[in-house]
Amino acid sequence: MRFAAFGEVMLRLSPPEYLLLDQTNELRMDYTGTGVNIMANLAQFGYATSLATVLPDNRLGQVAKSAIAKYGIRTDLLTFAHQHIGSYFAENGYGQRPTQVTYQNRHHSSFGVSDQAAYDFEQVTASNDLIHICGISLSLTDETRNAAHALAKKAAEAGKKVCFDFNFRPSLNTEPNKAAFMKKQYEQILPYCDIVFGSVRDLTDLLQMPLSGTEDELISVFMEMYQIDWFAGTKRTSANNQKQLQGFLYTRDEQAVSTSRELTILDRIGAGDAYAAGILAGYAESWSLTETVEFATMNAVLAHTIHGDVPLTTKEQVLAVLENPGIDLIR
Repeated sequence: MRFAAFGEVMLRLSPPEYLLLDQTNELRMDYTGTGVNIMANLAQFGYATSLATVLPDNRLGQVAKSAIAKYGIRTDLLTFAHQHIGSYFAENGYGQRPTQVTYQNRHHSSFGVSDQAAYDFEQVTASNDLIHICGISLSLTDETRNAAHALAKKAAEAGKKVCFDFNFRPSLNTEPNKAAFMKKQYEQILPYCDIVFGSVRDLTDLLQMPLSGTEDELISVFMEMYQIDWFAGTKRTSANNQKQLQGFLYTRDEQAVSTSRELTILDRIGAGDAYAAGILAGYAESWSLTETVEFATMNAVLAHTIHGDVPLTTKEQVLAVLENPGIDLIR
């Protein structure tokens, strides 16, 4: 199966180790974003992947292209225009101190100011089997919203699978009456989607669906309403001061919930994308729901132990840990 993603490429700037910005004059640079993370992980799994986005037409854009290629993502769908890239500072948390992310320049990035005319969506749909659309594109600008809707419609009409994540960011939706506006955006794109990543909270808070029964019943209503094939996500819990992660996966006929896995956190950013990549691998391989959700959850657990957003796990590594709990050396 050939995968493509539509979404923003960002420049992550991180202090070394667990230092605060106040404590360092050095920053590590990484190019990341939901589409980059998922496509890079799927490339690690052995699939053909590509990214449809707009990068700055300058040195930053060229370096970003090199980083994307290094991850094994094809670069034939990249476009170069304008001068800016969205960026964020990530101060890694430690102990009780949470990781803090500070965004800048997202609305005016090359991706943010580019509309559907900047892309060859005909090529995107023709050369790929599944298209992932990042939900942040609905929150960013009118240009990214319109492009996302256009791509979802074109891909669905071409008979290609469309994958979508809610990926709601409060920091991008602070204007008055934005909740009602965003609800309409989600309602517009969901009828074209086959696989959706989200949570019950997305259904109740963003789509404003009433929780009159159980969470399972709410998810079932949602999937029937929009004819969704798969709905997946994760739940974070804590037991005896130990953080845990559990994945879930629904079809309209059955559901699966993973084992709760203990987390050791080096860097949690990008772990949700690792979970999504694991689910898509199971979808591509026609694994059972249980196999898929267990693989995806373990992939997300391992992503917490890797510095940076991009999950660089392989299928073999994930399966080795699943089949040999407690393994600490692979030769």
